[in-house]
Amino acid sequence: MSGETGEYRVGSLAAVEAGDTTLATIGDTDVALFLCRGQVVATQGQCPHAQGPINEGDVDGTTLTCPWHGWSFDLETGASGEDENLMLRRYPVRVDGDDIWVTL
Repeated sequence: MSGETGEYRVGSLAAVEAGDTTLATIGDTDVALFLCRGQVVATQGQCPHAQGPINEGDVDGTTLTCPWHGWSFDLETGASGEDENLMLRRYPVRVDGDDIWVTL
């Protein structure tokens, strides 16, 4: 993770609502965007289990499933369904019009 902190524009609300795979890079930090219960959720870009491309995972309700090994994560809490000690990092999100802003 980079040493950068602050708020960054990372994507378009229309794209996330359309179901587009969204992965933004801020410095050396990848941020994945998902729509969960009508809210935009921003997480780390790689699965904490084996560093798979979490932005390519499937979302069912609040559950995100990694495409590599099928590990699941709760998008509302970041908790793993397979390992209680493993968490998916989440970032604060602000939506302004069509712009999605994430704070690192």
